[in-house]
Amino acid sequence: MTHGGALQPLLAGEQQAAYALYRDAMMAGLRRIARWDEALQRQRFAASHQAASLFWFQEGGANRALLSLRRDDAGLIVDLLVVPPAQQRSGCGRRAMRLVQALCHPGEQVRLSCLRRDRRVRAFYAALGYRIEHAGADFLELVWQAPA
Repeated sequence: MTHGGALQPLLAGEQQAAYALYRDAMMAGLRRIARWDEALQRQRFAASHQAASLFWFQEGGANRALLSLRRDDAGLIVDLLVVPPAQQRSGCGRRAMRLVQALCHPGEQVRLSCLRRDRRVRAFYAALGYRIEHAGADFLELVWQAPA
């Protein structure tokens, strides 16, 4: 599917490349709040993001972002969106999320969570039309509703 790019499932053997992208993009932010534990993070990534749920967002033949998606009765759940630092603020994440939204049937939702204190991420999703469905102490649950 093309909508400013394409979502492609990870191929056999690409799990390591997906983890490397995740690690490189997440490590700096996590280091600010806690020590990066490579073994623990690798284990969490493998347990939380099965290969069948992982997709590359591709543009121009290159992997530009990594997403973990799953579907339920209400629509799509984005468990992970990782945009490499070099691609951030280029519109890549916005195009990836617009593509996810385009996968919804009329009336379905896209749901995701983000850190409550991450103003940049909150602004990113607000600009895409996401609203806060639930506010916890540390996380916000956001939802986007496809037109009926």
